Amino acid sequence: MSVADSAERIVYRVAGLPVAVGALLGVTSTEADDTLRAAFSTQYWHPQGVGEWVELVAAIVLWPVALVGACTWFTCRNGRVIRRRFGKSIPSQFKEQLQLYFRAGILSPWYYIFALHDEGEARAETFIQRFETKTCYFRVLKRRKGTPLQDKTRFAAFCAEHGIRTVETVMQLAGENPREALPDRDLFVKPTRGRGGRGAERWDLVAPGTFAGPGGEKLSGEALLGRLVAQSRNVRLIIQQRMRPHPDLVPLTAGALPTIRVLTCLNEDRAPEVIAAMMRTSFGTNRTVDNLHAGGIGTLIDLSSGMLGKASNLGSDARLGWFSTHPDTGADIEGHVVPCWEEVKASAIAAHRHFNDRVVVGWDVAVLEDGPIFIEGNGNPDLDIMQRFMRVGLREQRFAELLAYHLGQRSAA
Repeated sequence: MSVADSAERIVYRVAGLPVAVGALLGVTSTEADDTLRAAFSTQYWHPQGVGEWVELVAAIVLWPVALVGACTWFTCRNGRVIRRRFGKSIPSQFKEQLQLYFRAGILSPWYYIFALHDEGEARAETFIQRFETKTCYFRVLKRRKGTPLQDKTRFAAFCAEHGIRTVETVMQLAGENPREALPDRDLFVKPTRGRGGRGAERWDLVAPGTFAGPGGEKLSGEALLGRLVAQSRNVRLIIQQRMRPHPDLVPLTAGALPTIRVLTCLNEDRAPEVIAAMMRTSFGTNRTVDNLHAGGIGTLIDLSSGMLGKASNLGSDARLGWFSTHPDTGADIEGHVVPCWEEVKASAIAAHRHFNDRVVVGWDVAVLEDGPIFIEGNGNPDLDIMQRFMRVGLREQRFAELLAYHLGQRSAA
């Protein structure tokens, strides 16, 4: 357990404190919300182990400092931009952040992520937040031993065994020199366990036995392999063939492979349903990953038509704002239809049937010229990257009903 992980959980404890207190007092609005809040409150007030007790006590002690500090930092970072674009004064933004914290557990980053400077009083409580999913809902619904999602190596092997199309793994490294050399093809390297695109590298084949990174550095295959072996002594690495996007999607990226996050959830009959989907892509100097947490941009996908909406970044930094065309290429994002969209949805549903011990899965799917291919599956999917692009959050959509149903089933078992 790292210090960073513990600090993150303390932040979630701080955010969840007013919601947990409200649940104890019976402050809920709908039957589904009552079930969700009750489950969250139970989990919140019953820490497991000494570490969680320490985090709970720390949150109770530190919440005033954390709240004021976060409001000050994020208002200084974004306040002038929002005032210029929307006419909302900086003191009003600061005041709203305080109000929404006590009302819905909204901390300052999510005030800007969900654009709650715009009718936040009416919209804030429609969002399902990270402090709920990461500390309660996904944790309660997840079986301790189940199908592999978090380990990229095991995920690829499981998919290959069950006929799910995934990116080919050409090599795995764990600190020892392999017998074979790197193949002469474009390569994508990432940790076997990781999130947010951290630690990923792209190496393009520019001549036989010679690779170039996005920054222009060139290495021979032997030198590159030696570097990767050394890195893998600290963290296991998986090396895959780098995929190229469908021609229709090439104008929408600065070079990284665009991926679609498809959120699926088991329904009352334990059949998978597609709940929401969004596309991520890169811009600027980022030619390696499309993750929003790594500086990528995204947009919501209309489930029925496959049409893209307006795009933005994650939103905690408001300077980029919202736009309809790609910042670099000028290609239309808003109104663009994702190629092979029906096939993407059908593939996600079919894949979830093989992972039906998981109630919720966030699939990362790329669309190539010959159709969709799975990159990863996420058993604890980040809902922020989808709800960022929603006017009304997932708490007032089908997803909340299904979460409530499965939490009720789990508590009755």
